[in-house]
Amino acid sequence: MPIDVQWAVPERVEGLEALLEALLEAVCEACFSLEGVENCGMAVRIASPDEVRELNRTMRSIDSETDVLSFPTARFRPGTTARDNLKRLKREYDPFLGYVNLGDCVISLPRAKEQAEAYGHSLERELGYLCAHSALHLMGYDHMNPGDRARMRDMEERALRLASLSRTEDFPMTDQMLFDLACEAMLRAYAPYSKFQVGACLLTRDGRTFQGCNIENASYGATICAERAAISNALTAGANHFVAVAIAGSGAQSWPCGICRQVLNEFSDDMRVICGQYGHDFEVVKLAELLPRAFGPEQLKGGSDGE
Repeated sequence: MPIDVQWAVPERVEGLEALLEALLEAVCEACFSLEGVENCGMAVRIASPDEVRELNRTMRSIDSETDVLSFPTARFRPGTTARDNLKRLKREYDPFLGYVNLGDCVISLPRAKEQAEAYGHSLERELGYLCAHSALHLMGYDHMNPGDRARMRDMEERALRLASLSRTEDFPMTDQMLFDLACEAMLRAYAPYSKFQVGACLLTRDGRTFQGCNIENASYGATICAERAAISNALTAGANHFVAVAIAGSGAQSWPCGICRQVLNEFSDDMRVICGQYGHDFEVVKLAELLPRAFGPEQLKGGSDGE
């Protein structure tokens, strides 16, 4: 995903330049993923207070400093956001850049430092928040009334959680958050044959999450489903008891196939299954509803009893 990070201040923060681009790219990727847009990019300029104030005065006729400014290049219908204007976004494609340029974000580094200290969190988190705030503005979000403000704030926090920049790590994992992680994994699927991408995310009993995506193969039988890819990742990390799984399909809901239902049952027969289509709502059922009267480890206990 193209993110053009520009450093336009004389001062330096030790180690920040090295991680800044990856940090801001993760935040932007989370915002774009939550919105359901692809092949989009933006510019992020880390600027001085004087530059921000001059831009604010010149472009908005407001002669004051602020923490972040957003200058969108894509225009959407009033009351809509990027997800409602996918055809219009395609028309904004820039063949020279190779992606849709959503616009520019300009962040005042000194103001970000001040706010990070005032709020008691890291500078990285504050920069991530300001970048998410701007990215959402570039996609048509606003905060002029309480309803729009709440909607935008929710998207900001969800993006920061996906980018591992939450203010604290004690947020409970919600169905929506788990589904968002499945959607994120879906975008990394390897599906050149079916063109049907699937992502999955498992939630373990100890609160960890593990993602997986479908990996197709020219020998179709060698294809790996997203659910089993996630299970492999979890088992490799020593996790073997799951309480929920979220699954996202690119073109439709993607309920687990029979083999995946059986493999999931091996590690929890009562896990919650959250399933939906990318960019749409999801449904929640228990695994036992998808695999009634299942055969699992319990049936093998006792070996030859009854023989």
